[in-house]
Amino acid sequence: MTTVPETIVIGAGLAGLCAARTLQRAGRRVRVLEAAEHLGGRVWSREVDGYTIDAGFLGMFTDYPAARRQFDYGALDLVILKPSAVLRQEGGVAEVIGDPRRDLAALPSDLVAGALTAADRLHAARLAAEVLAQPGHALLNGPDQSTRDFLLGRGFSERSLERFFGPFFGGLVIDRELQTSAGLFQYYLRLLITGDVAIPRRGMSELPRQLAEGLDVQRGVRVSALSSDGQTVTLQTGEGSIQAAQVIVATDPPTAARLLDEAADEPRPVGRGSLSSAYLHFSAPHALEAQPRLQLNARPTGWLSQVLWLSEVFPERVPPGRGLLIASLWGIPAEDDAALAKLALEELREWYGDAVDALDLLAVDRIKHVQYPQPAGYAASLPGHSTRWPNVWLASEVTSLSGIQGALESGEKAAAAILGDVDTLSRPRGA
Repeated sequence: MTTVPETIVIGAGLAGLCAARTLQRAGRRVRVLEAAEHLGGRVWSREVDGYTIDAGFLGMFTDYPAARRQFDYGALDLVILKPSAVLRQEGGVAEVIGDPRRDLAALPSDLVAGALTAADRLHAARLAAEVLAQPGHALLNGPDQSTRDFLLGRGFSERSLERFFGPFFGGLVIDRELQTSAGLFQYYLRLLITGDVAIPRRGMSELPRQLAEGLDVQRGVRVSALSSDGQTVTLQTGEGSIQAAQVIVATDPPTAARLLDEAADEPRPVGRGSLSSAYLHFSAPHALEAQPRLQLNARPTGWLSQVLWLSEVFPERVPPGRGLLIASLWGIPAEDDAALAKLALEELREWYGDAVDALDLLAVDRIKHVQYPQPAGYAASLPGHSTRWPNVWLASEVTSLSGIQGALESGEKAAAAILGDVDTLSRPRGA
């Protein structure tokens, strides 16, 4: 039997790395076990034929409170995405809507875009003022309803929900019908107004790389089961068993639910279901347009969700003069890679015509767990950081909100539970 540090963290995603670093800085001996060969869980980058691509499609809100606490933004070399989006509609119609304070070039199109009526714009201005008047965590943890009901109740038109809020916020949380929590919608809206969405120049792997500096991380070690005698925890791996005084489970929620042997009728479940998406990376002899903004499928049908010409934002990530496009889909169609590419290209043909024939499929990411569903009232049944075993803790976005803020926040609080840090434990969700 192998002697290990007093605390083992299972999973080298953002939650696990944040928990491990917090404990190590407090003087604890910590080791992180990661099943994959890369750090970051769903937040990672890789090289494919000279292109640097991120797994999936993920940016970071710079005003995430936990991100500001945990990351050195200067060292990350963040590239700010345009605070605007292109709404792609039938017949190749493209409308730009954005924040003219920070993207003045979007203003002419924004003023005449048909996705929002004049009344919608007035409602949006009032809503922006209201969310700025409260802390983000107060919006997140206040009275709740579905985003759809909230927006309709505020007077927004059905067209704005279908052509703007559905493609934009729905694409963010993988919920085309806008059944997601209105508190979460307002929280993200405030973050968009007060900060930016950014991606490290060298790729999203810079986030876990920075968190992991100085940590003891073992990769390629898959934990298959846990057991506890009340004093120590035994971890079963492919190489035998390991014991530790304390364990933090920091895997994705479905894996965590299995390791924790969660009952099917658990009132505060860790396993809460998964929202999935496929991401297609295409190379091209050059970008088919000089458009650095996020592009959204603003039609109520189709598989395409979000599209971005990464080569227009990160020219250093592609071979000289080449183009790189990422397209996300609603869900994961059952087709193979070639059929998925054909499906996406058929929809992109309406945007670019026969120029799409120059696009070559570079890679496909099928990510079964991108987020967990966060419908109205979901927060009332979120699990805490303790588990049925007194020496096993949970660090997972499933304790807060799905995404980078939730992951980092959960890592902070799992470590705080071990350290007896009451101030961190009492911090509101999303703060």
